Amino acid sequence: MRRKITNKMRFTLNSLKIILVLITLITINPSFSAAIEQPNRPASSFTVINYARNLLLSIVDGNFRGSWVIDPEKRDKIKLSNQEKSFDSLSNIKIGSSSRDVKKLLNTPQEIRSNGKLWIYGIPGSDGTYKDLLEVFFDEKAEHVIGVISFNKKNIIEKIGLNIGDSIDKMITIYGEPIDEKDFIEDPDNKDYLGLYYLYPRSGIGFLLGQDKTTKNLLVQGVLVFGKQ
Repeated sequence: MRRKITNKMRFTLNSLKIILVLITLITINPSFSAAIEQPNRPASSFTVINYARNLLLSIVDGNFRGSWVIDPEKRDKIKLSNQEKSFDSLSNIKIGSSSRDVKKLLNTPQEIRSNGKLWIYGIPGSDGTYKDLLEVFFDEKAEHVIGVISFNKKNIIEKIGLNIGDSIDKMITIYGEPIDEKDFIEDPDNKDYLGLYYLYPRSGIGFLLGQDKTTKNLLVQGVLVFGKQ
């Protein structure tokens, strides 16, 4: 006589199937396991820094290409003076500064990663966000600053014309809209949080844009400086 399958038995069978699928995924794809173990990944990465710096270094003269491709209808509204600036500091941390210089200005970081090449100031939020962080990136020898990223508007003390929380429209009004695909990059270490950097390589500055949870508007969530040493 065949036994009747109860709802409880179905639940147990379904649970076993889910467990088997998870085990298979973890076995086949180690990164899936890492994603489970580390739900809160770094807010930024060397991939973004290096990509931005390579763009900057690729501009060997003024005829290469501009950082700005401006809609003619908006040209009169553009603050042209900003186009001539080259930003090389953020929160008073200059590109090319030594680790000793950084420690004098910001004291000891809350966390050091990547064999001393990434210094993190501030503590990630319990919800996995990074709005209070300032991150300083060093070269391969962990000696000199190659980039600075801030997610806290209090750290933006340079006159860049833009700050955390400003709209994408304001960014485009001031800096123009990059339409070359090279001027965009996703944050590969943290796609679940934010994601798209708008880069202005001639000025050595970039902005991380993300959607506001309440208004759904695209706002500046982070500022990146990667200017020349």
